[in-house]
Amino acid sequence: MPVDGAGEDGPGPASLCPHFGTCGGCAAQDLGDDAYRRWKRGFVEAALRRAGLEAEVAAPVSVPPASRRRARFFAARGPSGLSLGFHARASHDVVDMTTCRVLEQGLFALTRPLRRYFQQTLDPGQSGEAEAQIVSGALDILIRTTGRLDLERCQGLVDFARQAGIARVSWQGLRPDRAQRKGGRGRPSGALRSAEVVAELRPVTARFGGVAVALPPMAFVQASAAGEALLVDAVTAAIARGARVADLYSGAGTFTFPLARGRRVAAFDGDEALIAALDAAARGAGLGARVTGAVRNLARRPLRRDELDGFDAVVMDPPRAGAPAQARELAASGVPLVVMVSCDPATFARDGKILTDGGFTPGPVMPVDQFVWTRHVELVARFSR
Repeated sequence: MPVDGAGEDGPGPASLCPHFGTCGGCAAQDLGDDAYRRWKRGFVEAALRRAGLEAEVAAPVSVPPASRRRARFFAARGPSGLSLGFHARASHDVVDMTTCRVLEQGLFALTRPLRRYFQQTLDPGQSGEAEAQIVSGALDILIRTTGRLDLERCQGLVDFARQAGIARVSWQGLRPDRAQRKGGRGRPSGALRSAEVVAELRPVTARFGGVAVALPPMAFVQASAAGEALLVDAVTAAIARGARVADLYSGAGTFTFPLARGRRVAAFDGDEALIAALDAAARGAGLGARVTGAVRNLARRPLRRDELDGFDAVVMDPPRAGAPAQARELAASGVPLVVMVSCDPATFARDGKILTDGGFTPGPVMPVDQFVWTRHVELVARFSR
């Protein structure tokens, strides 16, 4: 169950991860509960002040530790052997992790077969990456290394997936200059090719609002199931009325399907595969008359004010860069209610100020701490007029 503060057992010094201080993942495990809540809330309040957005900031609500279901692991084979884990703080060195207090147990358990795989496939001085997520118990993973996806590599990945109990494995090539490592050091990835699915041993299916959605490879999902539940509850509660809703940056339907109960929802996203998954799920659930999906790059082509005027409410969950162009169209439209979800307080505050300058009044800003012990925080707020 989600709890206030930093989880049920708290982030105090007695329970510090052995990698804390070296690993770049967590920044605040050494803070007590009260100090931690003030620290998280302070990021949001500072961002609102800088943007000139006057809004109440509610107390943060956190997910439990060991609930993160998405991660990117880095592997580097140096003179002393293979290191596998996250990057070190302020460095591209790879911390050889033996435990993690943030990740779901089933996700961290993947490090053992990953270690074996990279030990067998990386030459000294080389590195690789594995981006992974666990959805409804199914592991979806993307391996990044140099080289070609030849028959031998395909067979190796299929064997790896079967032995590790992975539902789907994909591969993506890296530029050789980005994959050379010395002494366990690494650099950010540089993708050379588009990702290719190598094996899909069973479907990766999410459930949004009770609707089963077959996800495309490494489709975006919220960082934790508990965080997703908190956000969905907040968004649906904010839209108590209204028969027609637009869900902008909808993904595969995280908010679309919960909102479709008794409403008509038009979903928009720039990712064709995600919209295809959403449409297929809507048809399969008999919701084709109430849920529609459209592929649209909202950063380049935001919904215009005249397109928005038919909606009773709009939900907007943009990427970290925010959605200033869409916010300006919303401010100029006749839409009476906007619910904003954001993973970046600064861009949230900037876009929220555009809405308030256009006549909207913000409700309390709810910080959802699904990135425990890090500087990241999710936000959701209602803007009405």
